[in-house]
Amino acid sequence: MSIDRQAALAAVHHMQDRQSIRNFSDKPIPQEDLDEVLLAAVTAASAGNLQPVSIIVEKDPERKKQLGVLCTNQPFIGKASVDLIFCLDWKKLSVYAAERNAPFNCNDSWMHFVTGLEDVMCCAQSAETAAHLLGIGSCYIGTAMHSGAQIAEMYNLPDKVFPFVVLCLGYAADVPAKRRKLEHNYMIFEGKYPDLDADDLTRAYDLKYEGITLSFPSNPEAREQMVEKFRRGLLTTYSPERTEEIINEALERGYITEVQRRFGIHYHAVDNYNRGGHILEMMQQQDLFPTRILKDGKIDL
Repeated sequence: MSIDRQAALAAVHHMQDRQSIRNFSDKPIPQEDLDEVLLAAVTAASAGNLQPVSIIVEKDPERKKQLGVLCTNQPFIGKASVDLIFCLDWKKLSVYAAERNAPFNCNDSWMHFVTGLEDVMCCAQSAETAAHLLGIGSCYIGTAMHSGAQIAEMYNLPDKVFPFVVLCLGYAADVPAKRRKLEHNYMIFEGKYPDLDADDLTRAYDLKYEGITLSFPSNPEAREQMVEKFRRGLLTTYSPERTEEIINEALERGYITEVQRRFGIHYHAVDNYNRGGHILEMMQQQDLFPTRILKDGKIDL
């Protein structure tokens, strides 16, 4: 296969400029371009070439809006030209295995669960890259799984099928400022994982998140709600005494840092734990579960 190196490098450089788009224009995506994106998705790498993935293509305005509500109330999902719902799907192979007298327990296997999720993301990333190369903006939505049962009902998903990620596609109404990334030498290691210096690593993350903070609300009730949520997150990691010290330090300066916001408010430690259990219950309802949970709460691998 011959390669036009200049064209390939131009494509790679274009990939390096990609950004998540959350403000879409009304311009529709031509069907021929969407077909190319979907073809790139279904020809993505797959463990053992099993392809345990199904993609729901959503274009209907009202259903897109409903999907946005289900995915933690994100209105821009409803304004995308197309929403692609990527599902881990062991249903199709289970039917085929039964028809050909083959054993099948992929929906209960930890290894198949992991490799299946890898396949889902390979498929989704191939679609995202293809869309970007065609000038189509996109944004990943990882919260589809939090409403997995409702989405399964909405799209008539059978047992052994579960939605894990949504990819919003559309042309950008505006392109946001490029977000800072971690320095390459803290992500790319030659030959082995290095002994990282804590001070250097902290400096690198401080540089990435410089100037990004979340102020406490002036409204007393909202302020206390934020403090309490922050407290519950901190208590997963620190002693009660240290937790109060951290909270007081933040209150004195008037804000929490970006890493505190990420893990204490946005990706909340406690809420994620509780939400994760709910996800597992919904997966179990779909007969798609990588472990068997016993009644006493222990995990049977």
